[in-house]
Amino acid sequence: MLAIVFAVMLQQAATGQVVWEEPAAPPPVAAAPAAIPTIPDSARADPYGYERAECSPLIRKASESMEACQARVRAALAANLGEALPPGLAPAGAPDECRQAAAGDRYALQCGAPDRPARAEVRPQEQTCESRPRARPEGGVAWTEECRPADGRAPAEEGLKIKLFGD
Repeated sequence: MLAIVFAVMLQQAATGQVVWEEPAAPPPVAAAPAAIPTIPDSARADPYGYERAECSPLIRKASESMEACQARVRAALAANLGEALPPGLAPAGAPDECRQAAAGDRYALQCGAPDRPARAEVRPQEQTCESRPRARPEGGVAWTEECRPADGRAPAEEGLKIKLFGD
């Protein structure tokens, strides 16, 4: 069996010599405009969800960074959605939308993200709480927890308050 395979190989090698020729260079192709990547209908309905799904570490290529993936997806969304693209998904370097800063002022414009008013800082109030047993009228014990401010102030009274005659 081995002899037959060897004989066939020798016959094929003896039939002629192999001459290597360089292939002809392909004609130069004119640079075509970049095609707009297609996006699914779900991307048109929820562009933020489409970006999260495409750039998830479970989906994107391991060689592609998060920033590169977001830039690629945002460029595709911008090309397909046009004016319907949400402002938060505008590709980097996109011109900022400008709008009138005040309704009555024709010349004052604000470009970029709108200013957000500063929020009042809310701190949780420290409390001192004590658990105490209380006898129940039908028998048994119920544990109640009483809390008051840690700085010693009187606790805020709970319940319905009605002012009568200025009191």
